Amino acid sequence: MSNCYTHSCFVLHITDAECGLLREAIALAQFIEDQPDAEAIIQHWLGLSEAFRTIFPPTGEEVVSGFLAIFPDCDFPTFGTDFAFEEQDDGTVRVFATADQFEPDAVAVLLHRTITQSLPVAATWSYDSDRHLPDAFGGGGFMIDAAGIHWIETNKVHDTLHFAPKLVIAMRDPEEGLLFWNSKDGFGTLDTADVFTERQARSTDLPIADDQPEWLALPACLLV
Repeated sequence: MSNCYTHSCFVLHITDAECGLLREAIALAQFIEDQPDAEAIIQHWLGLSEAFRTIFPPTGEEVVSGFLAIFPDCDFPTFGTDFAFEEQDDGTVRVFATADQFEPDAVAVLLHRTITQSLPVAATWSYDSDRHLPDAFGGGGFMIDAAGIHWIETNKVHDTLHFAPKLVIAMRDPEEGLLFWNSKDGFGTLDTADVFTERQARSTDLPIADDQPEWLALPACLLV
């Protein structure tokens, strides 16, 4: 037997309105964890702000079904995190979060739903064991911005495909310079390009264009 932990500690600076939504979510999770009856859940839900009920709309018969959907196990609605709130002189709220059994998936969705103005926000975590076991140590993080939730995890070091050379199809336009191929729109900017492994490139025909397209290797710094 071994004891495993997922630790996290992070700070957020958010608006008072965002803080209100975050507090409501934390309180609702704690309320449901005590296993109240269906009528008590309905009454609690009706007592929540309209703004909160809007960002967690029901997805099933239960009024809290949309909220429960953010948890990996809807029968165990916990963020595994302690949140402390401190009002600041400028009207914002400082949130200090600590965890020994962090639930990154649930917390990420929680912050994505409740924090929309104080972006970007980020959190990291580490997991470990009190026994030395292969792959028992690692961690990760997420960053939330207007585009959504972005993840990074240490287990990618075992993913040889992740670090393999990557190629794009490029051509030179006399007016726009280098353009890069994507299967949806044709040639465009680099950020829209389809990316290929060397194996995929060997089985892909170059598209027909005014200039002869060619394979171009992406710099290693763009592969992380």
